[in-house]
Amino acid sequence: MKQGFWRSVLVGLGCAAATLAQAQISEDQAEQLMRLSGQWAQLESMATQMQDGLQQGLSAGEKPAAPELVQRVKLAAAGAFSGERMQAVARRSLAEGVRANLLPELLRWYGSPVARRISQTEVESTAAKAEGDLKQRTQAGMTLVQAATPERQQLLLKLVEVTRAPSLGVDLVINMWVALPLTLVRFDPQAPRISEAELRAGFDAQRPQLLTAFETISLASMATTYKALPDDALAAYAGFMSTVAGQHYTDLGTQAFETAILAAIAALKP
Repeated sequence: MKQGFWRSVLVGLGCAAATLAQAQISEDQAEQLMRLSGQWAQLESMATQMQDGLQQGLSAGEKPAAPELVQRVKLAAAGAFSGERMQAVARRSLAEGVRANLLPELLRWYGSPVARRISQTEVESTAAKAEGDLKQRTQAGMTLVQAATPERQQLLLKLVEVTRAPSLGVDLVINMWVALPLTLVRFDPQAPRISEAELRAGFDAQRPQLLTAFETISLASMATTYKALPDDALAAYAGFMSTVAGQHYTDLGTQAFETAILAAIAALKP
């Protein structure tokens, strides 16, 4: 009797787990959120930027890759870093993760005039060709921060805090830095084998320094991205991002973005 009871409990828990693994919202609803929040368009821009960045990274440095290898990676990247593919991966991730009970609040916010303006600003910033290197862009952004009123500075700092941009950014960058070398060795059979554990341990050891750097980079980037937005728009944005729905979508949106990028890297094959 007791074994039968626990077997029933375990079966019930298994069914519950299977239900939780299924989509929380439909893929159509997930795509609607992605389009309203700007993530759909940002992934399209990111796909092109990652193709270009990968080629430039292989061609630069003290020991650039052989032209033949660069060309092979370039051809593979054109298929792997497809905007459509990355959008589909992110959409599926969101559909499986976004809680249905929070969907109405998310749609209300992202469909509002102020949120639409913010999303459009972010999309334009992602699509724009970056001027100068990261150091120069960060310096330019910090110049905007220093010239801002104390009230606006506090709003920008609040946005950095509630979006958790520094910590989430570091997580994404480390995961990309680990994934890319492991993938690129597929294109060069003579390359020495790389240990994922050693790679990750090395980057994790740099996490405190990276986090400090990303705090400044995030603040400077937000100052630049939102420079044309009024303070009340930033206040509304920070207010929403502080809510349960805002925090939930920050987690799930970042996860979807990272999943799409890592899936694209994994799809790089000779």
